[in-house]
Amino acid sequence: MRSTIFEIYLALVLLGSISARAERVGGPSNGGVTDVGPEAGLVFHDGSEPFLFRGNDEVLVTSGRAGVYKTFNRGESWVRTAPGLLTTAGIEPYTAAFCQSRSAPEIAYAVTLHDGVSRTLDFGESWGRLTLTANPGLLDCAVDPADAAVVYALAYSFDPSFPGLLFKSIDGGGTFSTVGAGLPELQAPEDVAISPTNPQTVYVAARDGKSSLYVSSDGGLNFRALPRAPALPLSILPHPVDDGTLLVSTDNGLFRSVDGGETFAQIGAGFPPSISGTLAFDPSDASVVYVTAGIDGLFRSVDGGLTFEHLSGLGEAELLGLGVTAVGVSRASAEEPPILYAGTSLGPFRSDDGGDTFIPIHNGYRGTQVNDLAIDAAGRLLVAGINSVGAFRSTGPGVYELIGDTLPRYVAVTLQAVAAAPDYPDLYLVAGADVIDGRALIFRTTDGGGSWSRATVTGDPFFQPGRRIAFAPSDSSRVYLVSPYAGLFRSNDGGQTFDRLSIQALASIAVDPSNPDVLYVGASDTRGVLKSTDGGRTLQQLPTSGFITDISLDPQQPEVIYAGSRTGAVIRSLDGGLTFAPAGVGLVGDRVLGLRVDPSRPMRLFAWMHGGGLFRSDDRANTWTAVDTGETLRRSTAQAGQTRWRSTAPTPSVSTWEMGACCSL
Repeated sequence: MRSTIFEIYLALVLLGSISARAERVGGPSNGGVTDVGPEAGLVFHDGSEPFLFRGNDEVLVTSGRAGVYKTFNRGESWVRTAPGLLTTAGIEPYTAAFCQSRSAPEIAYAVTLHDGVSRTLDFGESWGRLTLTANPGLLDCAVDPADAAVVYALAYSFDPSFPGLLFKSIDGGGTFSTVGAGLPELQAPEDVAISPTNPQTVYVAARDGKSSLYVSSDGGLNFRALPRAPALPLSILPHPVDDGTLLVSTDNGLFRSVDGGETFAQIGAGFPPSISGTLAFDPSDASVVYVTAGIDGLFRSVDGGLTFEHLSGLGEAELLGLGVTAVGVSRASAEEPPILYAGTSLGPFRSDDGGDTFIPIHNGYRGTQVNDLAIDAAGRLLVAGINSVGAFRSTGPGVYELIGDTLPRYVAVTLQAVAAAPDYPDLYLVAGADVIDGRALIFRTTDGGGSWSRATVTGDPFFQPGRRIAFAPSDSSRVYLVSPYAGLFRSNDGGQTFDRLSIQALASIAVDPSNPDVLYVGASDTRGVLKSTDGGRTLQQLPTSGFITDISLDPQQPEVIYAGSRTGAVIRSLDGGLTFAPAGVGLVGDRVLGLRVDPSRPMRLFAWMHGGGLFRSDDRANTWTAVDTGETLRRSTAQAGQTRWRSTAPTPSVSTWEMGACCSL
């Protein structure tokens, strides 16, 4: 029997903190909201410092869209942190990277994709205000090793309306000025690094076909290209004590310069020649270097990078998804050796013996970057995300099993959508993209993820990733998929084959609970809600407009339609879409992230608002009241993916709401 657990999809538009100590996320201050996403996910970093350390016990990381995490006990448990790392609207930004002061380890900076730079003076216990740079698309930062008040921020430069590539602050991030004369308008900057032995020496790496590495000798004011640098650099690691020595990882292996970048030689015998990643020196012994190699694992050198050995402590079971993508070594004390940390798609691991053995340290690390969720016919939560291991299925509150580890690796790390059959507990569909050519791929399982088969898609040789998949509630053989790039697709055989019916930009979908031929789709341009009464063969534009982020139907009276827009409006139709009227009295926020009717109580409706939080209506959207404006406001970033709220009590109340599969792409 299909579960009657109340579920609410909260579909975010584009991409995806509380106490820094051991308090549980969710208490009286936020209405009982708890984060119950999978304990997995990358240690995210666009820069070269994925792990920040204060001593051997405290570690600070970002999971990107899923938030900032900290451990006080070497990873035995993690808590979401950064209560003050918020925009002026009270929303947690997407933290792209951290950088840390060598001279004062308690001081660190966070750069965000759109909201500026923030500084902490107490290793993430609290954060200062965000300071915008002229180009807000930041991806990396670096702190002067001798002066914690001097910080550089590196930005993307795709948008010509945002000037500047490199920014510098000399007042602890309070203000930034544009620097970097001599840097071209790079389209793919990668890394900024400062020489620990000479703070006036600053390096910038890029991967856009021009010169790949640039150096400044005057504190970032002026740069010149290094013509002999290796192509396609990923990470720059200046030597901690040898002036002029730096290591560079690239798509073609590892390279070293001993003359400040004027010349390079390839190094790294024993390391996969075409795979390089994050580099880290052992702070207690600079001859020891670690480098990540993705699905090939982690490698260690004891001769400064000349030769490497593979560390077998992370085996096939730990290298699912993207494998090892981040590495860091704690700064050793006189009494204790350094501790090695590795970030993987399954979450972080720790080694206390230099990499010979590893233990998983995932407890509380809910860093999965979620794209979509579903409830299967047995009432289990399904979670699909990127940069992880594909898909998870709940076995209890906040407890999951992997069901995506049997998917091909090339699609498991890119899942965009998941759906479950309404009457078959183990029939699921997922949609992702081939990491090689970007094409969308749909996979189907009939045994709950024990095995998957690829669906056939006809009518579009360049099918792009789907935004949402929906089974018809009354007929599990009928399945629809919408894509903002490729239109509307339909399957008549439970997802084994799909045909394209329409080439339109679509973002959301709802299927009539009793008639599989009646569906409503939301446009991802300005056309509003469209309706089909012939199974998607034709679409009629209803009297609406705008980018429709979510659509929900009354399960008992499907002619009652609710739609939420990217501009924050909620509209309602009582006549099957013939007319619509505003239905947002009491809502706060500038974007509807999710909208859902309680199927057991159709008068009740929930909306998640960007810049507002979670709201409830008990009168079919005539009026709205706030349910939670704490955690849901903080987690309502428009750079998140999808989150579900569900009730675990027969009568939903504020105290019984949980945050499932929290914010991410």
